Amino acid sequence: MKILFDTCIAFDIFGKSADFFDSYCAYDVALLRGFIPCLSVSSTTDVCYLLHARGVADRKNARSITNKALDLFELIDNTGSDCKRASASPMADYEDALLAYSAQREGVDLILTRNKKDFVCSPVAALTPKEFLKAYKPQGIEYAEADL
Repeated sequence: MKILFDTCIAFDIFGKSADFFDSYCAYDVALLRGFIPCLSVSSTTDVCYLLHARGVADRKNARSITNKALDLFELIDNTGSDCKRASASPMADYEDALLAYSAQREGVDLILTRNKKDFVCSPVAALTPKEFLKAYKPQGIEYAEADL
């Protein structure tokens, strides 16, 4: 099963945002289940930008963190055809539509996002990290947050 991680989920993980825990656990469950975690090529630029813009890292470290993401996810290309389909899509947000149509072309089975309502018209089903964990977390696996 191929799982596309929306930009917001990748930022949660690499930016250690307030939503880090569920997003990270979803990534871990994907690996435990043998699923293929994917990231859109267009998301890599957004994650790098957000890491710097939101003060998580300076430009050099933002690029270094983003570089690590390249090793942890299978990258999904965005094509001109994906752009045209996204532009004509009933999906309100162009960026989300581009992710959805690129995911469909690449045979992605599921999109993980915090903004599920933005993917209502998506050709690929979407779940939040909490929903994904509820559906796919193996029995006997428990996660707990720790103060570091």
